[in-house]
Amino acid sequence: MRALFLSLVLLSPGLFAQDAVSPDGGRYYGQLRSGIPHGKGRYEARGGEVYEGEFRNGEMVGQGSFSRPDGTRYSGEFAKWKPHGKGRLVEAGGAVYEGEFKDGLYDGEGTLRTPKGEVFAGRWNKGLYFDAAEAQRTALAVEAALYSQRALLDKALAALAPSQAGRINLYLLAVAGDGSLEVFRREVEFVREQFDRDFGTRGRSVALINSRNTLASAPMATHTSLREALRAIAAKMNRERDILFVFLTSHGSKEHELRLHQNHILLRGLRPADLAALLKESGARWKVVVVSACYAGGFIEPLKDERTLVIAAARHDRQSFGCADSADLTLFGRAFFKEALASARSFDEAFGKAATLVGEWEKRDKIEEASLPQITSGREIGEHLRRWWAQKP
Repeated sequence: MRALFLSLVLLSPGLFAQDAVSPDGGRYYGQLRSGIPHGKGRYEARGGEVYEGEFRNGEMVGQGSFSRPDGTRYSGEFAKWKPHGKGRLVEAGGAVYEGEFKDGLYDGEGTLRTPKGEVFAGRWNKGLYFDAAEAQRTALAVEAALYSQRALLDKALAALAPSQAGRINLYLLAVAGDGSLEVFRREVEFVREQFDRDFGTRGRSVALINSRNTLASAPMATHTSLREALRAIAAKMNRERDILFVFLTSHGSKEHELRLHQNHILLRGLRPADLAALLKESGARWKVVVVSACYAGGFIEPLKDERTLVIAAARHDRQSFGCADSADLTLFGRAFFKEALASARSFDEAFGKAATLVGEWEKRDKIEEASLPQITSGREIGEHLRRWWAQKP
């Protein structure tokens, strides 16, 4: 779980008078020294953020509070405009964290309570939750789960329904790659439920999940399980007519490697060339691939062709956002699947709406480098998707 980075507000010496407007459009009320905020004061940023408390040489330092128009509220200790020390943060989505912070991240002893009633109490390190007792239990559970993985994967693949004759069928493979954060599991579960309900994939969907909560109940996401799942789906589908929809959500690296990680198990990451080879091996003719991760745009070039639609949550050199342990969906996942797809008439239209939403949300949150979601679509897959969409219930 990564705590929210509070936006930095730079106050320039010599440009302030008490109760005056700052160069960036914000307004400060309070004590000054040598023309800059120093002592007790209140700073109202142009975007609606409010900082109130102790200032030192133009920075928010010591005890104070912060609020945003989206409902985010923090009270506690600050250093260089970020939570640092002890404090309480209420996130826009309703999650509440009380405990220690360092450089704007949960770090030290603390308790996170999510809107779903989940409680994570214990030790945090650079925004990630760690509890010694839980780690011990998880290690034992992992060992037991490894013995059950074969049966779990076999059961999931055996449940796949064959292609329905006389129509274009959609098959879904959804992959939650990084088990250290629960947002990826929740996102895959949301997408699978949505597609089974709205896009006819019930009986034709498979979820591969790395999570601390599904070790004994769901097949893990590994190179081997990906290969076997794609082979099994291809064996059931009509490869010349049906469409394979692959959704992957995880952390991504600058080297364009999608993280496959299960707690206490070392797994090899998935690179674009790996996924391209697995898809080619499957023999599926028509494909839609959505990658929700930082630097996901690195997957576009190796995957694109006339029969494949590829969507990436971020450009090849940009990060994506929203991968908090308490979140239900990532920023792009929420924009594309939850907000845009429900009312869209095509995946392309949903992408356009989602990209606009992501841009607006990132601007609201004062993210300096926008993620810039990407899409590429061949002419043939576009026509085939229109045929499928026309006969969709």
